[in-house]
Order: sequence, then C-alpha cells, then structure tokens
Amino acid sequence: MAETGKGLDQKGLDRLALTVRDVPGHTVGTVTGKGRPVDHDVLTAYRAVTPAPCRPVYAAAELGSLHDFTAQVSQDVVSASDDLGQHASVGLTSYAPADARRVMTELRAALAKCATAEMRPSAAHPDAGLGYSGARSRSVSGYGDESLAFDATQVVVDGGKGPSIPITVLVVRQDSVIATFMSVNPIQPPTIPQDIVDAQLKKLA
Repeated sequence: MAETGKGLDQKGLDRLALTVRDVPGHTVGTVTGKGRPVDHDVLTAYRAVTPAPCRPVYAAAELGSLHDFTAQVSQDVVSASDDLGQHASVGLTSYAPADARRVMTELRAALAKCATAEMRPSAAHPDAGLGYSGARSRSVSGYGDESLAFDATQVVVDGGKGPSIPITVLVVRQDSVIATFMSVNPIQPPTIPQDIVDAQLKKLA
C-alpha cells in the first residue's frame, strides 16, 4: 500500500477491508465504513476520557485514537462454527502520515503511564458508560512499520458495580493506516486469531 500525503479516502480504505473470501470459516460484519456511516464526533468522547494521560489507551481499546482521520472501517470477524469462540473486532483508520505516526507515539507513552489507571468516559459521569482498567503492554514485533499490544479489563460501569471482561488489543501502523485488532472474551483469556491478523495485514502490505 502506497503512503499518500493526505491518507486514503473512504473508497480506498474500503478496498483494504476484510471480506469472507479473505478469512475462510469466519463471518465478517461491517459496523462502520463500506457504505455504513462513519462517526467523526466520537473524537469528542475520547478527548473527554479521564484520566487525561490515558486517553490514547481508551481510544485504542475502542479501535480509535484522538486524531481525526480521512477514512475508517470497523468490522466484527467471528468464527462461523463457534460464535462463543475467539473472534476479533478489526478497525482500519487512515490518517495523514504524520498523524498516523503520532497515534503510535502517543499510545506508547500512555501505556507506560496507565497500568494502574481506572479509565472512565468522563470526569463528569464517572459511574456510567464503558471503562477500562489495568492496561498492560505486551511484547510484539514483526507487524507493519510499527506495532503495539496490550491487555486490559473492560468495565461496564454501573454505579461502580458493573461486570469486568478481559480484552486484548493489537495496534499496527502500515504507512498511514492504523489497523487495530481487539478481542473480548468473558469465558476464557481473549486471543486475537492469527489468521485474521495475517489476512488483514496482507491486504495492507
């Protein structure tokens, strides 16, 4: 994939998104992009997260970042034989090249600070919405131009007593596109299926 000065437009990014032909044995459901609405306003929500230094981690867990983008696709990829098994949510986001690099730099710095943080949607509403805690970096290499990975706990905040679910996240930059893979599993430790990662990164190469 060639890097451009402005990042890919929506049609260009749509072509790089997964289809069922790319991941045999899985279903692919598109959430945003590929003809579905893309929401730039979500950046406002990410920029309200508390504590402020952990905003990049929160955004990555939601398949996003704090930077505006030129195009976005998000998909849910699930084993066709076992809906309760391992799966992945896959986000592709195209940025101006400098912003794509900033996304990774900011996430790397935030992960170093936020291992014990209780991340919540906003200081004004700490007991409502979706939160994250215990973000722990995992060693990862060999993907794209640069890559980061972390595990965390997703907290459905409900007066401070909502359920907690383990998640794992892999973030890969290839040129000006950020690919984010996230798996959540309340039954067993979440794992992002390698065939999904390989198929998506092959399309970005």
